[in-house]
Amino acid sequence: LKLMIDSPHVYLHNFDLAKAANDGLHFGSSVHGREAELQTLRECYQRAISSEFEVAMICGTSGIGKSELSREFARSAKEEGGGGIFLSGRFDKLQSQPLHAISAAFDNYCAWLSEEDRSTAEKVSTALKENMGEEISSLVSAMPNLSHILGDDFDSKQNDTSAVDAQKRLRYLFCRFVEVISKCHEEPLILFL
Repeated sequence: LKLMIDSPHVYLHNFDLAKAANDGLHFGSSVHGREAELQTLRECYQRAISSEFEVAMICGTSGIGKSELSREFARSAKEEGGGGIFLSGRFDKLQSQPLHAISAAFDNYCAWLSEEDRSTAEKVSTALKENMGEEISSLVSAMPNLSHILGDDFDSKQNDTSAVDAQKRLRYLFCRFVEVISKCHEEPLILFL
């Protein structure tokens, strides 16, 4: 810092601070030093397109760039012409709701679907009602935006069950939900948690 103060002409070459303040600083969108991991995700994606499903885990401690790696993969897949519905959710140690990351990811999906793709939203609504019936109303409390897809006739219902049974039921319903919505899209469903 002392060198920069003493010799600003050496370190601040023709740099317009007012323009940087208005435009912001841009450092590029690629993930540096993670090309191998990005390639592994691309290979998993290609296998997922040609088969039923594929699971890839991005593990590590907080702050090492797992979320940025998944965002970069989604950007590069879309730029390369790969289709897909990219969903993400974060596990939060302070969140007490069971399966919060999954709930958040699918709640965002429901919000996006109800706002951006009304024809598919109607297709999803019909498929959910036909395949899950009244059970789907149990998911509305975990995914409030699901009510925008289902319409006014489906409200959140709470069952009088133990916490363990309720969590097992929620897991089961999420599995059914994924099964149904994945059949309503031609593109693969990619979920980053």
